[in-house]
Amino acid sequence: MAKFTTVLFVIIAIASIGCSETDNYKKPDDPLEAGRDFIRFALDGNMRQAKLFILKDGTNEMLFERNEKMYNASSKSEKDGYKEASIIINKSQDLNDSTTIISYSNSFKKENNQIKLVKQNNEWWVDFKYNFTGDSTNVIEK
Repeated sequence: MAKFTTVLFVIIAIASIGCSETDNYKKPDDPLEAGRDFIRFALDGNMRQAKLFILKDGTNEMLFERNEKMYNASSKSEKDGYKEASIIINKSQDLNDSTTIISYSNSFKKENNQIKLVKQNNEWWVDFKYNFTGDSTNVIEK
């Protein structure tokens, strides 16, 4: 019985350690902070945390998974470059009370990018398909 209790305790401890990173994280209430967190998680290769920000729909999830595979296939030196990069917020534009566009780059690639955050159920989500649809409505001029 003592062996069973010990094994059970170890299993619970391992499970709680594995889940604690996601379970203890609270998404920011501010779109700029949510955008920064998403970008940081993605740059660090922490796709599990980054995915917590993706607006739940099939297209968004498929596009995110495709980008995750591209990241995973990149070289170690490229991944290290992303991890060491600083986030540069060029502009943040609130289109209304539930939509924000963030124009940003990072110190590694120095390419201008944008993400669209939308507020649903009092949470800010990244509408990832915005980056791929060519929707230029209300896009911040670079």
